[in-house]
Amino acid sequence: MKKRTLLNHDALAWLAGALLNAYGQLILLTSRIAVQRDPATARLVLEQRVPVIYALWHCHVFFMPMLRLSSRQPVAVLLSAHRDAQIVGVAARMRGVELVAGSSTRGGVRAYLQLIQRLRGGSSVCITPDGPRGPARRVKPGVVHLAQQSGCAVVPMGLAATRQRRLRSWDRTLLPLPFGRVVLTLGPPLWLPPAPDACTLGLQAEQLEAALDAASERAIRAL
Repeated sequence: MKKRTLLNHDALAWLAGALLNAYGQLILLTSRIAVQRDPATARLVLEQRVPVIYALWHCHVFFMPMLRLSSRQPVAVLLSAHRDAQIVGVAARMRGVELVAGSSTRGGVRAYLQLIQRLRGGSSVCITPDGPRGPARRVKPGVVHLAQQSGCAVVPMGLAATRQRRLRSWDRTLLPLPFGRVVLTLGPPLWLPPAPDACTLGLQAEQLEAALDAASERAIRAL
């Protein structure tokens, strides 16, 4: 019989998610939070209100609910179907974030179609392009294909906190601590046209990696 952990039980997983949500509320109440938007992104999101694809590294997954503060419009978040990700999902739902379950290893095609549907329906989406299992800070082709097929811009996100801890996970997840300063940066929008070959697709993935790293660096400098 397959060994089960405590978090394999739905009730305990829900409790863990509720505790994570409570901790997130503590961070919101005790932290000074600043959102910095690139002017072109601000025009797209706040003035034109067009759907975009938010991208952030998996190590910043704790901050996904902050999109409700920065976008001011509906956002659907792609979350892995793995149990540990579902705990984050409980917390996200409590924040009013819509979830799409799936990843590159489980339910990927169905999730991809749901993301396309939401973008075409006018909702933005959020993806961790190096999830769910890495390698860390390496963009997988799924987000590039999504941008190409939808025609929507990718907005790279960066996050930093003055008080933080790094978890011992594959991505070194950043956990903010109370009574600090948190900066969320939204970089310039990035449009990715259809790629004629695999080489071009790889170059576009590297372009997005550089944009995500640049957004993270801007957040660190703004602390």
